[in-house]
Amino acid sequence: MLRVCEQTAEFYRSHYGRQHFPHLVAHVSGGPLVAMVLAGTDAIERWRTLMGPARVEEAQAYWPDTLRARYGRRTEFGDYFNGLHGSENYAEAVREIHFFFPNMLVGPVPRLWQIRDYIQKNLRASLAPALTQLAHEKPAEPMLWLADRLRRHNPNEPEFAPQPAEMAEEMKCYTPNPSQASNLN
Repeated sequence: MLRVCEQTAEFYRSHYGRQHFPHLVAHVSGGPLVAMVLAGTDAIERWRTLMGPARVEEAQAYWPDTLRARYGRRTEFGDYFNGLHGSENYAEAVREIHFFFPNMLVGPVPRLWQIRDYIQKNLRASLAPALTQLAHEKPAEPMLWLADRLRRHNPNEPEFAPQPAEMAEEMKCYTPNPSQASNLN
């Protein structure tokens, strides 16, 4: 999914005013991203542990097996191109989930009638035909076949406005020239 500068700035509004904010917005809005929701006992804490520290240098030095240590990168603009984001607390997680998935149910485990209602409204239209086709075709790898079929026929796929061949200069996000304080040499 692609985000424009304004959306990225809104998402990272808690960083506004910090030295790295313009670089962060330009970097995150500069290419595709994958948004996902993890659910489970202590999901926020467990994900943050798996990611490691936000600063790549610290992650590489002290927690080399974390995701940020392995996939983050240091640049001339700073040490925050860590490749991953994770909510800091439950309230932030709810805000961020609704930012990317506005219709998602968030909260305690829903009651059975809520689950049935959600399935009826959001899943049945794509899942029932896929399961019917799966039963008829009987592929060798049914889980992979079903996952691919649902991905190709996802009615909830985000739609993006068509982009002109060349974006107007004033619409592009730019990383400003780094200050001396943000240079890591």
